[in-house]
Amino acid sequence: MKQGLKAFLLAGILSIPLRAAPPGDYFTPPETMYAFADFWFVRPLDLAVLPIGTATWLVSLPLAVANGYEDRSYDIFVKNTTGHMLERPLGSYFDWENRDQSRPVVIQFKDSYAMADLTPQQERKYRNALKDHKARVEAIERETSLPEKDREELVSAEERRWESVVRVLLSL
Repeated sequence: MKQGLKAFLLAGILSIPLRAAPPGDYFTPPETMYAFADFWFVRPLDLAVLPIGTATWLVSLPLAVANGYEDRSYDIFVKNTTGHMLERPLGSYFDWENRDQSRPVVIQFKDSYAMADLTPQQERKYRNALKDHKARVEAIERETSLPEKDREELVSAEERRWESVVRVLLSL
């Protein structure tokens, strides 16, 4: 009896997935939680690391000047830490991390394309909205009970809605 129970428990444990579920794209934890952690933990750590970074910059300054990297070393050891501590809005980690990481993305319309520089977060929202748009158009085209004229009108209305969605996404 005990062997059967052990085998059953072992099979149950092994059937549990060992990877975490991917986060939802629309989940946003409360801003208060981030602001609290930022004020009481992250910024004091920045303040504690700043003298260490400054000392490292001063020690490495002769080598940096000899190689022509004095501005870059200052940015890495002093300016970035100071900016992270003082310039970043309270509780906003992700926008700060993605501030310089926008990249060009091709935006698809019905009969044309456009280029836009999107942050990773904006690009993810665009990709999800594009997938939703394609599913809506396919659903309209699959519907057999609609007359052809009504189907074309629905598809053109969906295309107009898509262009509006893209404009809103690009304005954020």
